[in-house]
Amino acid sequence: MLALLLAAQAHAYIYTGNPDFGVEVNRLANDYVEGDVHLDKVRIVRCDASWTDYTVDGDVDVVAGFTLTVAGGDLCAAVFYWGSTMTIDGDGSLGAFTVSYDKATTTVLFDDPITPKALTPYTVTSGSMEGWGPWLVMTQI
Repeated sequence: MLALLLAAQAHAYIYTGNPDFGVEVNRLANDYVEGDVHLDKVRIVRCDASWTDYTVDGDVDVVAGFTLTVAGGDLCAAVFYWGSTMTIDGDGSLGAFTVSYDKATTTVLFDDPITPKALTPYTVTSGSMEGWGPWLVMTQI
């Protein structure tokens, strides 16, 4: 059902070969220090409503970022399947803080350029943070 919805939206971009994507979590203030989450898999949805799952099954520092290599084609979206609550530590103008994001999945639509996805709702679990919250940023590298 998700694939059909995404295909109908037609936010597509044709990637050739085996493109590499940089994936990270950041915000405008650029004051995140580190982030931890268990990433089960990333589902790449093609615009013909088919998909390929890329198993990660590991903990990633989303602030440091990571690289994802996928098969090219007419791609509509990437769906990130989180296996734990995402925890992000930062050090901003109000001092140290921690933010958490607890959704099971996050979908990023492909376009040129790929639009960052706001990670909402998020919770400031310690300290104080002002300004915008976390964004999942995916770029072709």
